[in-house]
Amino acid sequence: MKKQIIAAAMALSVSLGVSGAVVPATAFAADTIGYVDLNTVFSHHPDFASARAALNLEQQKAQQEFREKAPNLDDNGKRALDNTLTERIAQREQELFNPIREKILKAVNTVAKERGITTVLTASAVINGGTDLTKDVLKAVGGK
Repeated sequence: MKKQIIAAAMALSVSLGVSGAVVPATAFAADTIGYVDLNTVFSHHPDFASARAALNLEQQKAQQEFREKAPNLDDNGKRALDNTLTERIAQREQELFNPIREKILKAVNTVAKERGITTVLTASAVINGGTDLTKDVLKAVGGK
């Protein structure tokens, strides 16, 4: 009987010790995960509106160029022109928006480090838990 009591006491202490060690570790892990709504940060970045306007202008120029040149081209020529103009627009988009993306990524890393966050996800990937860093990142990039 004495052996059974000692065995039960040991099993209870091991169970409590294990669950006591796991719960804080899990809670700690949740505290080190953050998330950012990148669409919100991107659309509120101070350079976004001017970059979007410049890209719209580039698209309008490309459409105008296509309308002017297409009547004198066969189908293959039209496809080639379309591909050229599409590539030009894509390149301009990269030139305009990559600096914004880089600033946002830098701000995310800075905010995460300041808040002690080791893992940052996009807000769309989070169902429950984590720390929302969106407002802090917006503030860091000078967003509205």
